[in-house]
Formats: sequence, C-alpha cells, structure tokens
Amino acid sequence: MKRLLCIATAGGGQDAIRIRRLTEGIAAECTYYDVDRKLSRKAALRQVRQLLRSKPWDLVYLEGTGIAGGLPLIWEARTRRLRYIVSSGDPVGGFFLVTQGRLHGWVFGVYEKLLYRHCVGFIGWTPYLTGVALHLGAPRGITIEGAVDLCRFTVPSASQRQEAKRALAIPPHHLVCGVVGSLNWTERQRYCYGLELIETLKLLKRADVTMLIVGDGSGLERLQAAVPASLQERARFTGRLQPDQVPCALHAMDIGFITQTLDKLGSFRLTTKLPEYLASGVAVAMSPIPGYYDYVEPAGWPLPPYHPTDPAFHRACAQWLDALSWEEVQERAAHARPIALRFDYQTANARFRRFVEELLA
Repeated sequence: MKRLLCIATAGGGQDAIRIRRLTEGIAAECTYYDVDRKLSRKAALRQVRQLLRSKPWDLVYLEGTGIAGGLPLIWEARTRRLRYIVSSGDPVGGFFLVTQGRLHGWVFGVYEKLLYRHCVGFIGWTPYLTGVALHLGAPRGITIEGAVDLCRFTVPSASQRQEAKRALAIPPHHLVCGVVGSLNWTERQRYCYGLELIETLKLLKRADVTMLIVGDGSGLERLQAAVPASLQERARFTGRLQPDQVPCALHAMDIGFITQTLDKLGSFRLTTKLPEYLASGVAVAMSPIPGYYDYVEPAGWPLPPYHPTDPAFHRACAQWLDALSWEEVQERAAHARPIALRFDYQTANARFRRFVEELLA
C-alpha cells in the first residue's frame, strides 16, 4: 500500500482536524504529524527533516505553509525527488507583506514560489489561491474550501437560540452581531478581529444590539479595554472555547462578521468560520472580497469597502445596523444552511481522495 505522510505545520487544531477528515477512507497508509509549536524553529525543522527521511514516503501532504514543514520539503524534493502536495488558506508573500512589511513580503514571496514550484500538486482553500499557486509554478491544483461537519453545526430552534443568548447574559430581544476567531493583535495594522464590532457599537443609536466576541489572543485585553463603561453590558467576550462549545456560541448569533482587508492578503482568503456560520443558520456580513460574491450571497450583506480600522468603516456599519430590520435578518439567514451544503466534509473528502489517489498512482 502507498505511504502518505500528512504534516500540519500549524500544529494541532483546525488544520489537524482538516487533514484527518479529508484523508478518511483514502487508499493509502496515512501517518499524521502535527508540528510542535513549542519547539524552536531549528528544532522543528530538524524533526520534520528526520521524519521525511524515516521512510520511503510515496507522497507528503503539507497542510499550511509554515517553514518548519516547507523548507525541508523543498530540500528533499531537490535532492531526493520527494513528492509532496501543499494545502494553504493564505497567500504567503501577501500575508507577510501586509503584516510585516516589504522586506518580509519579498523574502516569503520567494519561499512561496519555491514551495509551489517543487510540489506535484496544490490544494487551495479558495480558487483565487489555487490560481496564484498555478501562476507561481504548481503543476496542478484543486480548490477544497474549509469544510464543515453539518451534523455538529446545525440550525437551532427558536428556543435553543433564546437559551444560547440567556447563557451568555444577552437579552432575548437583542440583535447579536458576532465574530469567532483568533484575536491576534497585528501591530502594523493596529487591528485584530472584533475591533470593528467594538468601534461600531460606540456609534450605534439603537440600544438592542449586543456584540459577541468568541476567541482568545493577544488582542483580547485591548478589545475589552476599548469598551466604554456605559456599553459593558452590550459587549460579551467568551475567551477561548472548547470545540464542542463553539456551536452553542453560534446559536446566540444573528449576524456573523467576516472582516478582511482589501489587499494582497484579505482579498484571497476565505475564513474557516464561514461554513460554520452558514451551517448554523447565521446570516453573514462580509468584506466585499471575491469570496463574498462567490460564497455568501444571498445569505448576507457586503460590508463597507474600507479598512476595518477606518472610522468610515465603523460609521457605515453603524448606519447599516441602525436601519436593519429583523425581517431582513431572518430572510438572509434562511439562505445560509442551503449554501453550507457545498462545504460538507463528505463532499470535500470525495474530491480530495480522487485528487490525491491520482497523484499516488
């Protein structure tokens, strides 16, 4: 039987789950390795290189583009013709260009090109990323978006929705706008997920809106400190939740925010939370990147075309929410679950298997 080594460069978590779900039933002997994020970069590189040389792998599947996995693969492909595929949800060069500046953007742009040029296949989380990979030299590609377990994320009943709000001390009649994600502060942009919700809350005229921010990270305390004392009761922070607690938090939401920057990073992305929002019957407010028009309409609204730290963005969001009716929210939410069907893990698994088994053959 063919040997398939699966490496998650981000360690455990969402990427590790994705690897295991996508490879279920594949005609190969699978070995899974999650890079230990507690190790130094040098130690992580050494461990991956030793793993790559431990067996005559027929194919390596790299989930993520971290250099702990990517650099050893490039070297082994050049020196021993080791065959590998890459799966990514971010433009590597674009990510570092936006978050770290031009020098980092150029260096990691070169790394990205080498990573794709030496692979035998690319799996993009969006069709836009797949196109970039092909342009940079990947010989073949497929798009397999972030998938969702439709049995785990479900549309709640009216009573379940009210109970979820009650558990978070949110009044049952409040419109809940929320975000789920890593609240990692980016100093260069002075931003992390959730900031746009807090700044919008300060400008709202209506008093029946609560902002729900689910997640943890270096930006959490900044967000909490940014909430005026008079609005403390209308900003809810859950901190980090266990995976089995996330569906209940989504049941409390009426609108899920997916805010991206309109640049060489955000324009190519499609957050893993999108299918979870949709599968939970949550209407989506999303930045007007290609992913909104391809994956969200008619289950949501395009957010204002500004950077999420721009006061114009916050003013426009506040004006929109002040005028928003419950009827419109319910009408958009009714389209969410049907759209989520395209993200079903069973469908993604079948397409993944066909692509990878062809490469193994």
